[in-house]
Amino acid sequence: MTEKELEKHNFLTWCKYATIEEIEKAKGENNQALERLYNEYADEIEVISKTKCLYESFSQHNHSIGIQKFDLSLKISR
Repeated sequence: MTEKELEKHNFLTWCKYATIEEIEKAKGENNQALERLYNEYADEIEVISKTKCLYESFSQHNHSIGIQKFDLSLKISR
């Protein structure tokens, strides 16, 4: 894995699991780097965002009736 691929993997993994507070903190501390990475991987971040919303919707809506949660993960094409 090249350094660029590792950077992409690490950033997208962080985006997938970061809380709103962590994102806001990163914006304050590393704004230039964060903006560069957001611009570079905007399409992938949009997929992550939609996946998070979909997962949360399933999780909240179906939690009370006991339906199994889905593992919605991002597949990064190489």
